[in-house]
Amino acid sequence: MNKPRPWLYWAVLSVLCLLGVSCCKQQQKDPFRYKVAIIGNPSNPDIRYDESQMQALKDLGYNTLQLNIAWGARPADEPLNLEDILYVDGIGSRKKADQRLQTIKERARIAKKWGFRTLFHFGAPRVDSLYKILTPDLIDIATEKNSIQKKEIVDKYVSLLKRLKQEVPELDDIEVYTFDQDAWVANEFGNGPTDRDIPLHERIPAFLQALTGAWAEVSPDGMVWWEPWEISAGQIYACIPSLPTRNFGMFLHSNIAEVQLSRPVDVWFKNTVQLCAERGIPVVGEIFMASANEELQPLTHIAAPRLVAEELDAVGNVPNIQGVKEYFGLTPDRYDPNQLMAGIKLHDLAVPNEQALAELAEPFGTAAADVLSAWEASATGLAVFPWDATWRFRLLTENPAGIEVYHRWDIAHIEGAVAPSPSWKSTRRSLFMTTESESLDPWFFEDIELRCATSSEKLLAAADLYRKAQQQVNDEPYAAYLAENVKDIEVLEQMITAIRCYCREANLAHLMRKHVVEGNPIPQALIDRFEAIMQVDIANQAKGFAENRSGNTPAAEMLELFRKDPAGWVTANLHYR
Repeated sequence: MNKPRPWLYWAVLSVLCLLGVSCCKQQQKDPFRYKVAIIGNPSNPDIRYDESQMQALKDLGYNTLQLNIAWGARPADEPLNLEDILYVDGIGSRKKADQRLQTIKERARIAKKWGFRTLFHFGAPRVDSLYKILTPDLIDIATEKNSIQKKEIVDKYVSLLKRLKQEVPELDDIEVYTFDQDAWVANEFGNGPTDRDIPLHERIPAFLQALTGAWAEVSPDGMVWWEPWEISAGQIYACIPSLPTRNFGMFLHSNIAEVQLSRPVDVWFKNTVQLCAERGIPVVGEIFMASANEELQPLTHIAAPRLVAEELDAVGNVPNIQGVKEYFGLTPDRYDPNQLMAGIKLHDLAVPNEQALAELAEPFGTAAADVLSAWEASATGLAVFPWDATWRFRLLTENPAGIEVYHRWDIAHIEGAVAPSPSWKSTRRSLFMTTESESLDPWFFEDIELRCATSSEKLLAAADLYRKAQQQVNDEPYAAYLAENVKDIEVLEQMITAIRCYCREANLAHLMRKHVVEGNPIPQALIDRFEAIMQVDIANQAKGFAENRSGNTPAAEMLELFRKDPAGWVTANLHYR
């Protein structure tokens, strides 16, 4: 019997560097000069800089290491601003800042010992408690205080960069967010006296010129990487002619809306790479290269290695691209087919995806075919889900869109509003169906419902295939991997089915309500359809993977109330908001 072989995982990892020779007669030139990793992620901040992690990163093919997770929620007290590691009077705790600085210094020392280029990621100009003050008047106050038009603010960051290099001499590069990451730039259409009336693209380049000049002075071979997050496509294009051309590059989300596992590379990304190339500005594309990502957070084990390969193909085949960067974070020494697929493609982008998938499945022995089919079903299930409906479907099981497994009944609404930033008010609408808190059409709900049904079907098939494989696999890390996949898929699928039910119930309530308003009895066919989807909802809530966090009435009780008075029920419930 061909049993699973645990040594094969480590064999695959250790020979990744040979795949470019062994797998392809016609090796493609490596398009990625920069291959940027992050150790740990917001869902699992396992930030060990030990031999196991560092060796795994080297084997996977990464050559640059971001030294902090740099996430808005600040997992594990990870620094997000320069002021988090370089104490500034009146901002935070000196003791805490010193502790974080020592951590970054130690990580930089270890990373350089292993031969990595090093990078620290921060937002500037710092705006404290950003997402607690996202109203126009409060933004005006905060951004006026920290305006990049003010010499003292620019001088502050020039000074901080020089301090940073002095404190962490092993640091090569920096990444700067000018929006988000507790940073924000004033609105030209707002009322801040310093910045009003002045287009953003006339302000940001000068700030970046100052930062780049300061960093180049203390780190002549270093880079300042700008992430132009939250500004519109037009603003980015308008900035490019005024950006630095030495010691400077850009990190870009792989589409204008977000990093999305199944939607890499849009026309904006290609245009920006081309426009930057004309001025000699290198661009690195940001993607997800692990099973943990922001869309599925906090779930961390749902593997879809085909989608990772397709992300790398899409980014790597953009003319003039210079690199690729993990966006969410990695757990390098944990078994993860997504990470291993990234390693294969980082060593040789020309490795055929089917060949790479087959090689990744070999350690599962007689279960390899079932695991391959499960990976494909998972990939399809993730790809057909309506991630493009609203940004708030990210962190899906955490309910940012306003839908839970035990969902509400008073209104029918899917939240779209996120932030009053330039891109959210313009270009990001091109890839998200709703970016505002708005009333949605029945066809919107139907589209979401039907795509969720398709996604659910594929994910259930993947879980069944994993269960079948479990009967043949006992060795680690594969047995645990299969069990973790099944568990995470069950949680995700329950949430997706809840969204499907909520959308279908809302539309059926709307259709029944129309008859009531017209003074007509509700057709039995509509009642039957409603009964059918409510039975799906009841069974879904009974799966037991989610708690009733908001205390909403369970579907079983609501169905009983509906049966007692259908006309009264639809009059009172599930109105489009």
